[in-house]
Amino acid sequence: MPKVVLELPYEVIERIVKNYPGLPIEAAIKQFIIDAVGGEIQVTQLPQDSGRLQKLIQDMINPFTAKVDELARKLGDIIDSLDSLSERIKELEDNVRKHKPEVQVSPPQQSKEARKSAIDVLKDQKVMYERDIASRIRNRDAFFEKLRREGAVVLEAKGQRIAVEPDYWREFKEVLQSLTSSNELELKDKLGKVGYSLLKTLWEGGIVYYDAINKKWKFTEELEH
Repeated sequence: MPKVVLELPYEVIERIVKNYPGLPIEAAIKQFIIDAVGGEIQVTQLPQDSGRLQKLIQDMINPFTAKVDELARKLGDIIDSLDSLSERIKELEDNVRKHKPEVQVSPPQQSKEARKSAIDVLKDQKVMYERDIASRIRNRDAFFEKLRREGAVVLEAKGQRIAVEPDYWREFKEVLQSLTSSNELELKDKLGKVGYSLLKTLWEGGIVYYDAINKKWKFTEELEH
């Protein structure tokens, strides 16, 4: 319940209390206000000051009453607008459903990369290490055997198989056998990133070694490729 704070002269309070004998001051003032705005008891015995107070209270309350009525009217207009908007949205949804074309979803086409065979991928990569494909290829024996049948060079070093594109293998061997140094920077420069990685794997696997006396790179066994 809202609270109203009034500052009244003592003589006005005294007159109000006299009209409500037996009531405390607060109760008497409260009852006076109720009577002033149309309560069950009409105030007729208060002098002129009390009449002015009654009019003052009514003047204070009337604007709030008018605002409440205005808010109620506006709220009613908003509700009507929302109802109208809801009906309009429903009509639009019905029209969209009626005129929406049927869309047939075609299965996704495989990318060119996905359609490539293993030997085609090897031609792009030049070298393929078993450790790099272990998580993707279930039957790796069949995979490397298929690469071998299609012309790839398949080596074993450091516990894994390595497939090398045949043309790149010939180029690799020619460049390696022409080198007269084991300097890392020179090897990287001449062989490139792919070639140096392959040489390092073969070297650590004991397939190639550097002959420091003759200053040549040699294979530990004759490879018939």
